[in-house]
Amino acid sequence: SKLPLLKFARDSMASTRRAKMLQQALLFLLLVLSASCQLILDDVVDENAGNALKDAGLVKEATDPLTKTLQWAVDNSDLEGMAARAQRIREGKEEPMKLDREVMDAIFGSKVSYLQKSVDWVKESLAAGDEEKLVEALENLEEQVTDIDNANDLDNLGGVEPVVGLLSHPSNPVRTAALWVIGTAAQSNPSAQAMLLNYRVLPKLMVPLNDATANAMVGADPKLLAKSLYAVSTFLRGCGECLESFLAQNGADHLSTMLAVVSRSEGLLPIKRKLVALVGDLVLEEVAPTATAAFVKHFAQPSPALQASQDTVTTSIARLLAFDDRELAEKSLQTLVNIISADPNSTAEMLGAGLPEIVQVVVEKAVERMRSEEDTAWEVPSPLTPENKHKKTHS
Repeated sequence: SKLPLLKFARDSMASTRRAKMLQQALLFLLLVLSASCQLILDDVVDENAGNALKDAGLVKEATDPLTKTLQWAVDNSDLEGMAARAQRIREGKEEPMKLDREVMDAIFGSKVSYLQKSVDWVKESLAAGDEEKLVEALENLEEQVTDIDNANDLDNLGGVEPVVGLLSHPSNPVRTAALWVIGTAAQSNPSAQAMLLNYRVLPKLMVPLNDATANAMVGADPKLLAKSLYAVSTFLRGCGECLESFLAQNGADHLSTMLAVVSRSEGLLPIKRKLVALVGDLVLEEVAPTATAAFVKHFAQPSPALQASQDTVTTSIARLLAFDDRELAEKSLQTLVNIISADPNSTAEMLGAGLPEIVQVVVEKAVERMRSEEDTAWEVPSPLTPENKHKKTHS
């Protein structure tokens, strides 16, 4: 996918503070490199040769500040001492010097200081009532909490409470950005999941999904729904207490109802994919066996909100398979496999829903598509092809 690369390029260009830090880093590395390049080549210093080149006018004096700084670093380094020390290190007589953490923090700034600035930016933008700046500040904070240490420090620096509060903001872009922060902080991070559980964020994470379901997806904001599903997924995965809390709040019924509604709606393919994948993951969660068994049971029953239609997860997936989308078909089929793995008795319901016939149609469409694209990877040699005919007649 090109999206991560595009996001990286956008973020790198947008943040002047990161650009400044990058400049500092490059300057530091160039200083170190220039001071040790003679050592790396041959540990021999030939000052006379350099002076001769200068006297002959073959070496021009630097004019820009960066080059002058580099030249100063070279001229004021003890190259002979560095060469001798390098030789002692190679001989095992001396240990390489390790960069001191405090020195590095002084040069580049610590992770905590950058995180604190990001949190302050969110608070300042919120106080100013500038929605555009607030979204930008939240997106910057989301980037910071991709680091698991920063995610765990977020609450200590006063960053969680304002973000959780923004989950109820009237602006969809702000809510979307806040959901993104929560989802990224919780991803594969048990400490953050436990902390968010104490903040009781789950009902707020589910609000966009429940509202869209109640309105039959009419006027639904795809970006808001996508980030809501992202936050719910990362909050639940691998967290037994989170799964039990989700179950206690009728989360399984909400998901099956939403899946039924979205399976009857046009468009929203990314939402359909994310939702069916989440259902498939929940039935195989191992951290909370009781909750997982309850998910399997709930998903096999009609949603209480849709008793008239008698829709179950299986019948909803059957409808999703009718959409001509390869990725959605793959995720739907994987979810069916996961359900069978969790409960072999579910095959009876699948047979009743006519899934074997539907899956057969999906397979035929996939083969036809590959044929039209001249993709021969699907082909299996026939017993009567020339290379197998001899084997066939003599077997």
